[in-house]
Amino acid sequence: MGNFVEIVVSDNTTNTQKGRLLEELGKELLSILQYEVVEEVRVTAMEVDLLARHLISGETIFVECKAHQNNLSADVLTKLLGNVFFKGVSSGWLFTTGPLGKDAKGFREEWSQKIPDERRKLNIYTSDKLVDLLISSGKICNPIALPKDKKYTYAEENTLIISEYGRFWAIKVLHVSAGIPYGVILYDAENSKLIIDKDVINSVSKLQTSLNDLEFIMTELNDENKVLTEELTEELSNIAIVTGGDQWADYRPSRPRDFIGREDLLRDIFKYFNSVVENETNTRLLAIKAPSGWGKSSALLKLVSKSKSKRYKTKFFVHAVDVRAATSRRYGELSLLSCINSAVEKGFITKPSEEIIINSVTNPLSSKGLAEILQSLRDENKVLILCFDQFEEIFSKNELADLFESIRKLAIAIDSARENIILGFAWKTDGTTPTDHPAYYMWQSLSDRRREFQLSTFTPKEINKALSIFSKELGQSLNPSLKKYLIDHCQGYPWLLKKLCIHVHSLIKNGIEQNEIMGKGLDIESLFERDLSELSSSEQACLKKIANESPADFFKVDQDFGSETVHALLNRRLIIRKAHKLILYWDIFKDYVLTGSVPRITITYIPQGNLNKYSNLLQLLLNQKEMNLSDIAKNLKISIKASDNLIRDMVMFGNVTRQGERIILLQETENEAINKVYSFFNSHILLKTLVTQYGDGFGVTFQEFEKTFINLYKESQFSQKTFGVYINRVINWFLGLNIIRVSHGQITYLSEKTPVPKQILIPNGRIAVNARIHPFLGSAPAERVLELIAKIEHGIDNEEELKKLGLRNAVTVLKSLGLAIKQIDTIKLVNLDDDYKLTIAEKIIETQTIQLIVHYIKEQGTAPNSNEVGTMVAKLLNKEWKDASKTRTGLALLKWHKWATEVIKEKNSATII
Repeated sequence: MGNFVEIVVSDNTTNTQKGRLLEELGKELLSILQYEVVEEVRVTAMEVDLLARHLISGETIFVECKAHQNNLSADVLTKLLGNVFFKGVSSGWLFTTGPLGKDAKGFREEWSQKIPDERRKLNIYTSDKLVDLLISSGKICNPIALPKDKKYTYAEENTLIISEYGRFWAIKVLHVSAGIPYGVILYDAENSKLIIDKDVINSVSKLQTSLNDLEFIMTELNDENKVLTEELTEELSNIAIVTGGDQWADYRPSRPRDFIGREDLLRDIFKYFNSVVENETNTRLLAIKAPSGWGKSSALLKLVSKSKSKRYKTKFFVHAVDVRAATSRRYGELSLLSCINSAVEKGFITKPSEEIIINSVTNPLSSKGLAEILQSLRDENKVLILCFDQFEEIFSKNELADLFESIRKLAIAIDSARENIILGFAWKTDGTTPTDHPAYYMWQSLSDRRREFQLSTFTPKEINKALSIFSKELGQSLNPSLKKYLIDHCQGYPWLLKKLCIHVHSLIKNGIEQNEIMGKGLDIESLFERDLSELSSSEQACLKKIANESPADFFKVDQDFGSETVHALLNRRLIIRKAHKLILYWDIFKDYVLTGSVPRITITYIPQGNLNKYSNLLQLLLNQKEMNLSDIAKNLKISIKASDNLIRDMVMFGNVTRQGERIILLQETENEAINKVYSFFNSHILLKTLVTQYGDGFGVTFQEFEKTFINLYKESQFSQKTFGVYINRVINWFLGLNIIRVSHGQITYLSEKTPVPKQILIPNGRIAVNARIHPFLGSAPAERVLELIAKIEHGIDNEEELKKLGLRNAVTVLKSLGLAIKQIDTIKLVNLDDDYKLTIAEKIIETQTIQLIVHYIKEQGTAPNSNEVGTMVAKLLNKEWKDASKTRTGLALLKWHKWATEVIKEKNSATII
């Protein structure tokens, strides 16, 4: 039997008054031990420091009195010893009302092994010893001798309450089948009399003690006590274990056998479990974090399943409960009890000789039965893990506000105990809990105590694995085009991939061919609307009621809407029953029912075609409205595969719908089509990430842009060459849509306020790329480039004809500067005005290779020679050139630098004149 001490005062009492209660207790205890206080060193609400002298020997000691409920760390003991040395006293004493933490217990044990002269420098009095002193001196009565009513079953521990109203023994009354206390009976601690005065009981019940979760029993309230015990029995029986779907095409958490990927996450979590076994960590709390629909519940189920494997079944026991079934503030304790009882029933741990009882949330592991279990876990190197799924869902229930604080206390107690028990939480990061909500505070207050594990979107490898499972469920191979369609549209979001696959599964089972499915861009809202379209008005009203009150009371909903309506929704799998609670099949669907909106999808898709080809195709479709794929390929003079990639882009943008080989444009004008594309790219993950990293209106270097892109798509494992192609392509799309501009080696975001262009702008594509991908090397001199422009202006624009005239390299230079594009077989000049020499000169100066020369001149005060330029360019491009190549390249670039500088200088001089 354990005895605990709590020193408490009412809310309107000052901290000084509470400190005086603690001081009086300290003086009383010292008096019993023949000491008198000679100095009050410090008095606060939670701590009193005293100097005391022995009445006979004159020995002086330093005494720390601490009033607290949480575990005390070893730091307190080392600090006390420091005060002994600093103040020159013979000994340091600690009077503490709260328990010692694991490290403090270890310190005490180690200290007890010292020689007597050393050992006497530190004396520790925990609550049991303090109570023994008060009992032996006759200051209070022994709780064993209290006149207890035999109709109740009592807990093993007793609490001595020292308050402004007096001293009381608080005796906990146990719920026998639940194994937790449900009530408290008060006795006068000085004369053993049962307290029956309602005013006294009400006053004490309002004090902030560890007993706040319990009902203070008055003898005439037996009927209410009976109701309370029945409610606890029911809640214990209704602890909802997290369960998965019955089949693959089920929106509930995935069955472990259908679980995809997350190998690194699972490995890290089990590594953390093992660190608890090895006592390598002091943390006993974990959180699995992710937005709605990213697989938190599925991950918990996989943890449960994996813990039963041959490798882990003798080490870890994972018990996952659904918090949405909670009906009272006691759910945390009852869940812990459920976890322990389940571990006993399944043979993971041996049933203790004593009853398994959780005495309180602040000291949940103090009973004799649990002490046996903890010892067994330590001896056998085992860990119990209790996980609360859907934890944030209870924040919307005002009647469960007390549950937040109860679970916080339980979490702190478990973490402080540092035993082989872990509490886990699945936490939705895209919730709407306001910062002033007590639950938000509770979660943040535990942030430094927990290990966090973040779920990410699916990697390409995980998407392909999921689609392989989907293919098996279909009983047929996926059409490559349909597979691409699903990969493109899911964007790596687990919930969206599942929604799309289940939708496709339904269509195919209803006789729709695979190649008929992928006709148009994704409209997520229509997928959810389909869930509602076949419901009656009564069923829709019932669904909204459940969504609004989720988790809703089953019996109340059944009474309001009728059993037929409720069971119709259950049979459609739109709602799920958890104990006596009803919830919608998916958080995301619940949000849609309530708000009519679905999660905003950040685009991750990388266009498969380039901007010029898109522009050509758009012009074709604006003229024809409908075309076959083969006709598109023929008109654009590209392969069927290249045409298919362009159509794939247009489907993603929302420009076209595809019916087999038939392509139909969805917009009437070029402006409408471009608006669709503009909206698409403004939601792109690359743009959003750059804004997050560098701010709205960001300006970044090419290297920073490239680094962000590569980091976002690192799981795709593209080659360096492929990364270069994709970076170039995306930059050109951004430029063509007037989303960014490029100037003096900087990429600048023009923000969403920039007007949408009425037609595709032909971007300065090649300068908008890291020089290592498409470097300007001056492959043709300025005079040949000017000759090329003259030829094109005079109607000689066929690419093959220009090549025959020796202008191949000149074409390359103009295209690299974004001043020419290829359309079908012709070369078209773009972005050039009447003063095209100046335009070319300005573009030349902006290139990274020419900028090497500019920076050299600024730093050295003189121009580099051709070999030095070649060496700098080779380093930039990570090339191992021979000296001859360096000199040739350097000479070409120096000539271009001289030409561009002179043109700009001449123009500036003319402007001044």
